[in-house]
Amino acid sequence: MDRMAQTALNSLKMLMENQVATSHNLANLNTPGFRQDVVSDFGSIYLNRQNGVEPRIISARNIGGFSIQQGTMEATQNPLDLAIEGTGYFVIQPRDGGQPSLSRRGDLQTSENGELLDGAGNKVLDAGLQPIVLPAFREINISPQGEVFIKPIGAEPDALPENIGVIATYDPLETDKLKKSLDGHIRIEPIQNEDGNQEIVEIQPNQQAKIVVGFLEKSNVNAVEEMVNTIDQQRKFEMHVKFIQMSEELDSVGASLMRMPGM
Repeated sequence: MDRMAQTALNSLKMLMENQVATSHNLANLNTPGFRQDVVSDFGSIYLNRQNGVEPRIISARNIGGFSIQQGTMEATQNPLDLAIEGTGYFVIQPRDGGQPSLSRRGDLQTSENGELLDGAGNKVLDAGLQPIVLPAFREINISPQGEVFIKPIGAEPDALPENIGVIATYDPLETDKLKKSLDGHIRIEPIQNEDGNQEIVEIQPNQQAKIVVGFLEKSNVNAVEEMVNTIDQQRKFEMHVKFIQMSEELDSVGASLMRMPGM
């Protein structure tokens, strides 16, 4: 009966991870450009005895999956609010370090040092993967191609805008497999080499994304769907707990049947 209990316990673990993803989605319901973490259906993988593992069926799901469905566009008329139409991404440097990553978040702002940041404090990179630093300005405009033009403070009223740089964007190729890393940022999935090592795939901006200025893309999380998932996961949790209890009862009955009379 231990196999019944182990299968149920593994399923409970998957349910817990799914509930974490659901809670994360609900917490980011109002985060611009957030991509919904996908709660995968339960699948099965067979472990091979020849590889030194007891052959059993366990529950498994794909870690790091997310929805690519585009969120609703909201007009703000703010020149620092950007959205991407289609499948592209901004290229950012996470504020906590790490490899450059992809983001759909376009609520931009400037830091005290003039660095261009998104609403989460991540640095917005240019086409050369360097942080964009803006001098003090009185007017800013961003083109659909990501070119940043400003009129510096102190410039003549009829002076032409200065081109500060180009916001890096990346439109994934058909061969790219995107996933959320452990830090929650979207990156290209590493390539598994024949020797078993992983090769990191660096993001190289291709400037193919179409930027929409004065709009923000809302989170693509469906609140109703996530609440239904929460209820469904709770029911499955209760069912698996009962399954473990039933396994314990069957094990107890089997043990009693094997006792010698009079013992």
